[in-house]
This record gives sequence, C-alpha cells and structure tokens, in this order.
Amino acid sequence: MRWSALCFLALAALAPAAAVARETLDEAAVHVRELIAYRAYNTGTLMSVFPDDAPVPVPGLPFGLQEYYAHYPDSNGDLLLLAMPIAAIYRNALPPNKPNLTITINDLYGFGDGNLAAGRMRVALYGTIERVEGDDEIAKCKAAYLEAHPDARGWAGPQGPHAAFWARLRIEKVYAFNGFGDVAYIGWVPLDLYRASGAKMRSEKAVHSDWPVPRQPGDSGLLGSAALAGYAGEEVSVEGKQRFRVQW
Repeated sequence: MRWSALCFLALAALAPAAAVARETLDEAAVHVRELIAYRAYNTGTLMSVFPDDAPVPVPGLPFGLQEYYAHYPDSNGDLLLLAMPIAAIYRNALPPNKPNLTITINDLYGFGDGNLAAGRMRVALYGTIERVEGDDEIAKCKAAYLEAHPDARGWAGPQGPHAAFWARLRIEKVYAFNGFGDVAYIGWVPLDLYRASGAKMRSEKAVHSDWPVPRQPGDSGLLGSAALAGYAGEEVSVEGKQRFRVQW
C-alpha cells in the first residue's frame, strides 16, 4: 500500500463522525462585537500608511504597532483612541494626509489544549479618525478610556509626557477571520449588521464561559472525507471546496 494511502487512512480515522455546523454571518457579527469588547484586553494593532513623500525608509508602505483602545461611549461599535501626534501611526492619518486607520484585534484569552492561535478569532476594522471636541464629550471619553486602561493615567491628560488628544475611530469596514474556514466565517461583515449586533452581545461572564473553542481543520467532519482525500490521490469533493470558501 502506498504511503499516501496509509496517511489518508490514519487521518481519516481521526475525523469526527458528525459534522460541526459552520458559523453563520449573523453569529460571526455578534462574535466580532464580543471579541472586541471582552476578549482582547482592549488592545490591538493600529496601522496606517506612510505618505509617498514621507522622509522615511519605507514611504508608501503600511506601519503598525500595538495600541490601546476603548469603546467609544454611546457609539454602537466605534472605538476610542488616545492619539499622540508624536507617533508615526497617528501622523500618517492627520492633515494633510487622509484620516484613514486600520486596527486588527485578536482573541488574547488563554491557550488551552487545542486552543491554537491559528484557529482563534481576529478582526480588522477600517475607519477614519476624528478629534473629540467639547469639554463634556472629552470628560466622558477620558472616563471611558481610563476605565478600560487604568494604567494610562500617567499619560492621559495635560500632565502626560507628549501632546495628545482623544480621538474617535469611526468604523467604516469590518473584516472577520473567525478561524478555519470549514467551521468559522471568514469575510466582510456588513457595517449595519456589525452595529446591530451590539444589541445581541452577551455579558462578559457569559462570553468567557461559553466561547467557541478554536478548531483545527478536520474537526468539522468534512476534512477527512474531502480535503484529506487528496492524500490518496482522490479529487476533493465540491462540498469540501464549498465548505472552505471565503466571502470576499
């Protein structure tokens, strides 16, 4: 018996008998909101693009670093940032440049058995940055930010080491990558659905006690009969290919 056939038989034996239901778009949108609110410690990777004429070694290329965020009060999905123009990420999105920013947010909670990073949820949020105006709005934003990040008291305000201002990241596009495509949704989330899903979020306690465990390819029950068929020189079924589709 050929080695490829042996591999196929061994791997197929490990596949579960029952197929796992694939995450729907509606479920994915709620999971995205819950991920942002409860499972990332209000920390993401903020990214901008260096202008083509920027005096840096990489003009025209994207640049990203870790950044804190908080939920923008009463916004239903927008994010609050403490913008420091001394940072290149913010300078790239301030006049005369376009106010565009992207933030990626990953599920950062513990790594249990089989809970591998490759299968964990993550999301990319595209938006525009707006300076917060008005004493009352600024006070409300400061309170919300410090509730999420008490350690930021040393640099959030006039006493901080650098000039800064409160900024709203107004979300305009959402791309979810909720795990492997045979069990999780991968693709764009309509903005109206993203915002509406805020009303369907569970409590923080409920989210942590019942969160979809990241799965490996094959846990759906279809990989053993479809994708793994390639090990035996067989054609992957239409069902298997469709299961791994990406919603561009």
